[in-house]
Parts: sequence; C-alpha cells; structure tokens
Amino acid sequence: MSEETLKQRIIKNTVWNFICTSTSRVGGLIFTIIIARVLFPELFGVYALALTIILTISTFTDLGLNSTITRYLAESLKIKSKKKEIEARSRLSFLFNFKVLLTAVISFALFFLAETISIYIFKKPTLVLPLKIGAVYLFAISLQGFLSAIFVTLQKIKYNAISEFIFEFFRIGLVVVFLYAYKTAGAQKVGNVFIALAISLFISCIFLFIFLLKKYKFLISGEKFELEKKEKVKLLSFFGWLSISSISLIFFINIDTFMLGIFLPQAEFVGFYQAIFSIVGAVVAFVAFSGIFLPIFTQMKKENIEKNFKKIFHYLSIITIPAAIGLAFIIVPAMRLIYGPAYVPAQYGLAIFLAAVLTSLFVIESAFTALYSTIFQAREKPKIPALLVVLAAIENIILNYFFIKIGISIAPQYALVGAAAATLISRYTNLILLGVSSRKNFNLKASASSITKPLLASAIMLAFLILFKHFVAMNIFTAIIMIILAAIIYFVFITLFKGIKKEELRNLKYI
Repeated sequence: MSEETLKQRIIKNTVWNFICTSTSRVGGLIFTIIIARVLFPELFGVYALALTIILTISTFTDLGLNSTITRYLAESLKIKSKKKEIEARSRLSFLFNFKVLLTAVISFALFFLAETISIYIFKKPTLVLPLKIGAVYLFAISLQGFLSAIFVTLQKIKYNAISEFIFEFFRIGLVVVFLYAYKTAGAQKVGNVFIALAISLFISCIFLFIFLLKKYKFLISGEKFELEKKEKVKLLSFFGWLSISSISLIFFINIDTFMLGIFLPQAEFVGFYQAIFSIVGAVVAFVAFSGIFLPIFTQMKKENIEKNFKKIFHYLSIITIPAAIGLAFIIVPAMRLIYGPAYVPAQYGLAIFLAAVLTSLFVIESAFTALYSTIFQAREKPKIPALLVVLAAIENIILNYFFIKIGISIAPQYALVGAAAATLISRYTNLILLGVSSRKNFNLKASASSITKPLLASAIMLAFLILFKHFVAMNIFTAIIMIILAAIIYFVFITLFKGIKKEELRNLKYI
C-alpha cells in the first residue's frame, strides 16, 4: 500500500464516517426529541432503562465478534489471490454461523426473562413489554452490526452511511405513526417505540445485504474450506479476549444508569441522565471514530503505525479538547432547548448542571480510548485492554455505589452528580493505563504540545464564551453567533500557538 493511497483511504473513510455519524446523530436527535416530548420524563426514563438493558445484553451477541471479523477478514484480503479469497469466505462463514447461534440463544433468553428482570431486579413492571419486544430488536442489532463490520473491513464506509440513512428515515417515520396514530399509554406506548426501532433496523439490514450481494458476492458464495483447529483456536482466542473486554466495557459504560435505576425509585432521574448522555454521546460519536482504522492499521507496517499514531493523536486533541470544553458550557441550555424545560427542572438545576459538565469530559476520553484500543487489536494484543477494562469496570462499580449513596444523602438529584463523577474517574484511569501500556508495548508516544496547545486555546475560547454570555442577551440567534465566534477564536489561537502549522494546512487533504 503506497503512502499516497494510505492517506487517500484515511481521508475517504473519515469523510464517510463523518457522514454516517452525522446522519445517525441528526436522525437520533430528531427521534429522541419526538419520543422525549411524547413520553415525558417518567416514561422516557422507562424507555432509557429498557434501552440500556437491551444494549447491555446486545454485548453478549457480539462479544468482540465484529472486531474479530474486521481484524481477520482484513488480514485475509491484504493480498489479492484466489487462496486468500477462499480463506476470507471460510473465516466469514465460521464466524457468521457462530454469531447467529449466539444471538438466537440470547434473544430468546431476554424474551423469557423479561418479567424477572423488570419485577425482581428493577421493580418496574412497566419494563416487561418493552423488554419482550426488545428481544426482537436485539436480534436486529446483532445482524446489523455483523454486516456493518464487513463493510468497515472492506473500507467501504459509504454503504454503512447509506444504510444508516435508511434506518433513520424509517425509524423517525414509524415512531411518528406508532405514537400518534395509535393512542396507547404506559408500557404499550414504550413498546411501540421498540417495534418501530426493530422494523427500521431489519429494513436497514436488508439493504446492507443487497449491497454485499451485489458488490462483494465473492465473500458469500464460492468455495470454502473447513478451518483447521489451529486457525479456529487463533480466531476464538482473539475473540475470547475481546469478549472479556466487551462484557466489562458495556457494564463499565452503563453501570451508572443501572445503579440510578436501582437506587432511585423515580424513573425521571434516569430520564434526566439519559438526556444528558444523548447529547454527550452525539458529540462522542463524531470524535471516537478510530475503529474505522482497524483494517488499515492491521495491514500497516509497524513503523507506519507509530508515525500515523502521532498524527491522529495530534488532530484528535485539536478537535476533542475544545469540543468537550465547549459542550460543558452549552449542554444545559441545549437540553432545555431540545427536550424542553421538563428535563431541566429548576429544583434540580444545579445537580443536572454539575452532572452535565462532568459527563462532557467523556468526549476527550472516548476518542483516545478508541484510538489506543484499535492499535492493540490491530497488533493482535487484545488481552491488555481487556484486562484494563475489567479493572476499570470493578473500580466503576465500587465508586458508583459509594458516590451515588453520598449524593442521595444530600438530595436524590445529587445521585446524578455522584454517578457522573464516579464514571469520570474510572474512565480516565483506564485511559491513562492504556497510554502507559501502549508506550511500553509499541513505543507509541505523543508530543506534550499536542495536549497543552489545544488546552490553552480552549481556555481562551472558554473565557470568550463566559464574557459573551455575560454581556449579550441569549436566544437561539445569539447562541449560534456565540458558537461560531468561539470556534473562530479557537482556530485562530491554535494556529498562532502552532498547533496547526501552515504546511499541515496545505497538506490537510491527505491526512
């Protein structure tokens, strides 16, 4: 692979990933606004809790299989030959059969255990119906993830972007039909949301399969061979460590929501927390895109990985640091504007503000954790991030338990602050350990200026935001002007600090 070709692939994948993410976040935002305003905090909290449970269980239908497919399919396709095509088909067939069996078992388990989970664990009977319908949605999530992983491997992100547009179009249209055309209440109303999601995702999967059959039929039909025992052991070993990582990670990510649902009888607090995370998650999705580099890093020489890691780290810092600081400043007004004043009640205002500021810092951590994890997977060393995320998950559970309890002792709403603080500490502990491990194993080092310069420019930007808000009456129009001016000020100062050099600006199209 030539350097020119590599740069072109990176920029092409990044652009299509941006389009895919933009489609997902804009569609997701519209979808969330619709259901949040129709369901109101109480039922929206039920929906958020049900979705968290389903997405957590969906981890067991993946367990790292999608990343295993991406890693080893990319390895097979590194060299174009008939033998390698047969190897790719055989690996894909083996992993697909394993995936379908695993998904079917777990989906049936969720359906039959929905009542037990809802009543005996969360003590919320309204969860039963959403979870039963969610079992079907769970199967669709798994299938869509498998197909998307194939196109990531092929470095054809545009097909995932088209599929995402189809999914967003149908889920918004169907949820409007189900919520407004059919007058239902309570659990049935939340259940209708998951019906819309499941149907939309299956339609998206159909289109992905058509694209695969039409453009890359060689991956589906043709000669295959039974994988040797040694080959199966290699695949399953890689998959095994990713399984440990995936299970730990999903609990790591969602333990705060689970504990809030268990310790707080009012589902509205889960609704507030989910509203915060929906905005933070939208920003994270734009910056934590390093997974698309997995097939590229897999096929890349070691010395090229070191060089490109520094570039990616540098530009991630330039993007993520101001994004996190800016988001912390505007997130509460954004919640009020997007979801309505019911999601930022005056009596809980300070607690929601503190929780929102803390969770905004997840933007930086998520981007760099994704980058380091991708490097470890590409170099066939998934064991290290797997063990680290297990430790981080244990730390997160312990801290959440104590911090939420402390928060509740002050007032119920401060449980949100406790959960956010506990998760923030755990996430950054994991990130620091990943950075240390990557330096030890791969000699990956980033320049200190890649962090200090964006921090300094972001501090100046923040000062401007505070002054602007103090002297100018805020409305939608002035808020847009404020954000645009803040971005310009940041860009000017990061350039003055030589965080972006002139020659880099000229060559930016190749990065």
